[in-house]
Amino acid sequence: MKKTTKGLLGIIGIWLTMALMPLAELLQLTPFEATFWRGLSGLLILGTVGVLFRRTVTRPDRQTVRVVVLFVIATVCLFQATTAWGASYMALFLDLAVLVPLWFAWRYGAAISKLTWFALVAAIIGTALALRISEGGEFSYAGLLWSFGALLANGLYIQYAGHATQPTWNKVFWMSAGLVLVGLPYLTTATSLTDASGSTVLLVLLFAIGTGIMNFYAGFMALENLRPVAVGVLVLGVTPTIIISSYFMLGRAMGVDQLLGVALTLGAVLVFGRQLRQQQ
Repeated sequence: MKKTTKGLLGIIGIWLTMALMPLAELLQLTPFEATFWRGLSGLLILGTVGVLFRRTVTRPDRQTVRVVVLFVIATVCLFQATTAWGASYMALFLDLAVLVPLWFAWRYGAAISKLTWFALVAAIIGTALALRISEGGEFSYAGLLWSFGALLANGLYIQYAGHATQPTWNKVFWMSAGLVLVGLPYLTTATSLTDASGSTVLLVLLFAIGTGIMNFYAGFMALENLRPVAVGVLVLGVTPTIIISSYFMLGRAMGVDQLLGVALTLGAVLVFGRQLRQQQ
């Protein structure tokens, strides 16, 4: 399989797994509880596979440590920004993380196509419409600072994740461990699952495995096979995917402006992805 095709499959995997994010609200998980369950799925599954197939987890090298730290910082900043001034503003700033790999590309003289700029601008405008940014909450300096932190950390993660050369399963294990350490102090619902219904337990497992280990593997599949700028543009499809899944899972209505925004963003990134595939 060609690298571009493999990378695009990774992007599709990111979209599909992140579409499970509304389950956190359905299950009434706090952001840090959701973080814990996402990380725990990777630790348990990879730990079990390691024991069964005698695959030893090795100490993370400098590149893996950098990727894990950036991912954890981005996650913490994201949740703090959401608390400070709402998910809409935070999501738009997170989408702007593509500006970081774009800066690196410009800094090192890499060519940036007109289609890249078109897809980026169209997708961000579409996201702003879909999120109804004009109806957002009150301005917050704390929210702004946390959002900038999420933007910078996530952008650097996109830029450097493909440089980490350790096996993917090793990187996913340490990333999972990082999320567990962040979420553990805030955990309040772990023991309550013992009294939960079977359907609730299944939904928690679906959320944990889907947005955890499966999402991490899909992410590295994209980051290891596509340029950082391409990944940054293509992951702009995550926000409209979550909006669509929220409509079905949470029963949230979508106005005409939101439908237009979703269509504009998805259309822009799909055209961009198709062009990448044709160029391989």
